[in-house]
Amino acid sequence: MSAVVLVREGCYQDSARLMQVGREIAALPGVVEAVAMMGTGANRRLLYDAGFAGAALDRATPMDMVVALRAEDDAALGRAREALDRALAGTGPAGVEATSERRPATVAEAIAADPATNLVSVAVPGPYAAFVAHRALDAGRSVFLFSDNVPLEDEVALKRRARDLGLLVMGPDCGTAILSGTGLGFANRVDRGPVGIVGASGTGIQELCCILDREGVGVSHAIGVGSRDLSEVVGGAMSESGLALLAADPATRCVALVAKHPAAAVAERLHGLLARLGKPAVVRYLGEPARPSADGVLYAGSLDEAAELLSASVRGGGMARSDDRATVRMKVGRPSRDTEQRLVGLFGGGSLAAEARCVLAARGVETTSPGERLGPGAPLPPGHLVVDTGDDAYTVGRPHPMVDQTGRCDLILSAGSDPTVTVLLLDLVLGDGAHPDPAPELVRAVEDARAARDGRALAVVVSVCGSRRDPQGTGRQERLFQDAGFLVEPTAARAADAAAALLLGIRKEVVR
Repeated sequence: MSAVVLVREGCYQDSARLMQVGREIAALPGVVEAVAMMGTGANRRLLYDAGFAGAALDRATPMDMVVALRAEDDAALGRAREALDRALAGTGPAGVEATSERRPATVAEAIAADPATNLVSVAVPGPYAAFVAHRALDAGRSVFLFSDNVPLEDEVALKRRARDLGLLVMGPDCGTAILSGTGLGFANRVDRGPVGIVGASGTGIQELCCILDREGVGVSHAIGVGSRDLSEVVGGAMSESGLALLAADPATRCVALVAKHPAAAVAERLHGLLARLGKPAVVRYLGEPARPSADGVLYAGSLDEAAELLSASVRGGGMARSDDRATVRMKVGRPSRDTEQRLVGLFGGGSLAAEARCVLAARGVETTSPGERLGPGAPLPPGHLVVDTGDDAYTVGRPHPMVDQTGRCDLILSAGSDPTVTVLLLDLVLGDGAHPDPAPELVRAVEDARAARDGRALAVVVSVCGSRRDPQGTGRQERLFQDAGFLVEPTAARAADAAAALLLGIRKEVVR
């Protein structure tokens, strides 16, 4: 086994590009591990802890690109070096040369090159993100702030300033937005239409957009605001601004708010704003039971129900509830108390994991989240588990599982091989920015797990969050799962419902 750390000085790459480079190099023959990141102090410590070292790593700065490699031999390392050089030179595998045009080095240069631009996307390391975002606000432009690890006080300052200027700061750690049909970050390709969304949850936005897409209902705008926007400190500043913009947009006929665990005072204030918005409004607070609806604002018990209510409004049927509404439901049963019958959920989307936990609890299947990071091959904690493999504990030093599934596949093999686990619950999030062909990797991991079970059956339930036009081919991904004997559901809530039914013995499926 050979290892090396390559440092490219002054070669800043945003996080999405780092993920892409790392994934491309890791796919090369003989490459065991490839991690691409910027040379911040925290990242260097992670690499030291992972067994990488050297004078080049010691000297790396936050503006230097660092690629840590492990390979079977020196020849594989050489191929990895060549692939990195091609990627940074703009020459891909097909030998297509990148444009020789000079790229702008600052926000001011970028705006000067295209004065009509009204939005700046920022994906620099967290310590520098606020500075760059302020330069965009200086120029009168709204900001899509993809960067994470931005100090909370910087977020508050940016959002207060943006509000005063009548602009948006979407983020930090904003993974998804769709503005006038253009996706930013991780986004699905959905048609434009009358539903406007404000969301403090990237995968929550994506799931709602895809459910609506299957119903033939389009989205006017989906405004991401970052996961901390509804906290007490931030106070829902950009959620308020986003809702006000949707209220004034003639193309938006009804509005949805999607978030996780809002502060009580913020939720109360947003309720008042939604009640006065002048447009039908639906709220889904992920991972929670539905709150009582009041003042014309409807609180949904799942993203499925939120989409149903929005679709009914668009089609002129109103948004009133009825006893036969198509929410997730099943025959009530009692969970098995046999410790040899267990469910494990391994999710890439944190919000989808929260939705699954909520549905499972309502069905009497109480789950826990491990207090510590699960390691491949390590014994599982007792009880039913739902794990967000996109949590920081699993993504520090490696790409998100929506981009690189290696870590999640290792856990699927480990959990699926455990004979006490009888049901695996998974999600898959497609769209621009996500893994180009994820289903085959998940299928291989499950097949390897099944092969290690000595004939014991393992049921697998998977939800697929994807639109009709997503580049991975949503239908093709679903067929690959079905051919492997997976039970495929369109949403995380419905997948959790089906998994609970299998566990409780209510639903009989052929499992391998």
